[in-house]
Amino acid sequence: MTTSSKKPIIDGDRVFKATNVKKIHPVYLGLAEGLSGVDLLRFIKIYNDRLCASNLLSTDGKKEPLVETSRKDLVGVELLIDPAFKTVQFFSIVSYKKGSGRKMVAAVVKATPEDWLLAVAMDWSGGFWGKMREEYPRIMVF
Repeated sequence: MTTSSKKPIIDGDRVFKATNVKKIHPVYLGLAEGLSGVDLLRFIKIYNDRLCASNLLSTDGKKEPLVETSRKDLVGVELLIDPAFKTVQFFSIVSYKKGSGRKMVAAVVKATPEDWLLAVAMDWSGGFWGKMREEYPRIMVF
């Protein structure tokens, strides 16, 4: 009889947590695991109230996944997460590579429980969120 040992999602290499995070809500773990399936997202970090994933890290020693809309070399997403109100908000999403934004959204939708709200508070995308809303009616764009 063999036993399978599943590698923990938080490996300290690709997926890590902020030092002040003590207990991780299962939705954060599901989102981190889902986003780890997006090939260009090399770094995923869990915070107390959010999750960030990106292809690049900050160079200030804090190991912060970069999600800056002004940069042209990034693929990343920042999610604000509120377990008390069962909400995941797309705070920022950026992608220099066509199709990566769709992959990140698909991963988040798949990993978010059905009874949770998926929200976009401000749409400055020029059409991206309209397309995502058509594909994923669960996403509420305000």
